[in-house]
Amino acid sequence: MIAAAFGCNQPKTEKTEKKMEAMTPAKDETVKSNLANLNFASKYDLTCHMPISAGLSDTASYKGKLYGFCSADCKDDFLKDPEAHLAENK
Repeated sequence: MIAAAFGCNQPKTEKTEKKMEAMTPAKDETVKSNLANLNFASKYDLTCHMPISAGLSDTASYKGKLYGFCSADCKDDFLKDPEAHLAENK
């Protein structure tokens, strides 16, 4: 137990730094690539009508379909009354 407590204070080695690199979150390009592979129910943000290809910030699933939004505010507005947004965008 004492060794574990002191082990955290040891200087980083090259091996430790490589492990830390492997644990870092995906880069923006990887995330964008993964988002491009998703099948969205609409090509537009149903709140502000911006094309989701211009910039996707958030998503919501409603009745088994995935919708993309430019911001959390647009998503929150959609989730207040999804049926109204869907009817408006038919």
